[in-house]
Amino acid sequence: MLKTTENLIRRAVLLLAWFAAATLVAIMAMTFVDVIGRNFFGRSLIGTVETVQLMMGVLVFSGLAITELYRRHIVVETFQGLFPKPLRRISVIVNSLLAVGVAWLLLNQLFIKTVDVFSEKEFTMILKLPYWPAAIIMLIGFALFFLLLVLRLIRELMDQEDQTYGD
Repeated sequence: MLKTTENLIRRAVLLLAWFAAATLVAIMAMTFVDVIGRNFFGRSLIGTVETVQLMMGVLVFSGLAITELYRRHIVVETFQGLFPKPLRRISVIVNSLLAVGVAWLLLNQLFIKTVDVFSEKEFTMILKLPYWPAAIIMLIGFALFFLLLVLRLIRELMDQEDQTYGD
């Protein structure tokens, strides 16, 4: 059951990572067109700033889960390497519990904000683009990140902390 859940989450994360890559390409293309238009034709692309802002939020939240999937976060180990193995394991479990707890609080707040944005029908100022599609994608990305944190905690509690999900 746990393996099936991991595989489903892994597939969703990889799909979201491809979406994040496409979003990055769209940001680069839009910025390129805007700069060329501004410098050579004296006119910039209308709504570039607000569109790129929305896409940046989508990009960041879409990339969190793939980073966790392959355990590629920036890690600064100060004291854990000096601990004996049993104490190191406890430290890793406490760190994972804290990560899950903080991520749960953030996910809860992101869910509340997404519901507010959807119900209030908020739009951007210039192009009148709705915020809710970006908010939903960000919520999905962070929810997948949260689920990976929970799976990591379960693995650590089952004494399988050295495995990664992406391998």
